[in-house]
Amino acid sequence: MNNHEESGSDTITKSAIVTGGSKGIGKAIVLSLLDKGYRVAFCYRHETPQLTDFIAEMKLTYPDILPIKADLAKAEDINAFITRVIGTFDRIDLLVNNVGITRDGLLATMETKDIELLINNNLLSYILCSREVLKVMIPQRSGQIINISSISATRPNKGQSIYAAAKGGIESLTRALAVEVAPKNIRVNAVAPGIIQTEMTETLLSTHKEIINNKVLLKRIGHVNEITSAIHFLIENSYITGEVININGGIALS
Repeated sequence: MNNHEESGSDTITKSAIVTGGSKGIGKAIVLSLLDKGYRVAFCYRHETPQLTDFIAEMKLTYPDILPIKADLAKAEDINAFITRVIGTFDRIDLLVNNVGITRDGLLATMETKDIELLINNNLLSYILCSREVLKVMIPQRSGQIINISSISATRPNKGQSIYAAAKGGIESLTRALAVEVAPKNIRVNAVAPGIIQTEMTETLLSTHKEIINNKVLLKRIGHVNEITSAIHFLIENSYITGEVININGGIALS
């Protein structure tokens, strides 16, 4: 894939934003985009020694990487994050809305602050990041938005009412926004992972190993590279918009 565009005598390097890019699926997306020649900005909420080491190592090979601390549950952090990226890169070719948190619990006993935290991180941040990025993509008349949803949008577990509602909202947002921005040559798609080996699923897998044998037709967990390959498929196929690509090993059929 060629991630350089010719403009007169100038070569334009494509730029991407990945929300929640410090670990798990987000980190894998960041690395895969860097490997494909993108300049990549990503945000993170917490500084850790592992993250500091990762950033230092990446900057040796990819000096254009732009890590920014931001809490995307807060609108002001979103605005500051996107503004800084635009100021640094000048253009945005790809937004991957990936940030997400879990707070499983029965709705009847869930506290309002936890409901708001789930909605703000898992849905509202996708809406606000997309809005801010479109302010650049629309004048460019080009760009892509890829949203990370979840199998929980259609096959939720007990205690996932709010999480599932947010993920279902992401898929509806994907379809509606695709209709809205298609005339501007902007595509919007989503990827809905099943059980993928990440830090977020370690606890689930350690306590519910039977899920793999009972619900996953392929009898194994997924790997992050199986998500990143789907993302690059969507990037490269310019005739796909408004779609949700499900990558779940057959859970949806079990």
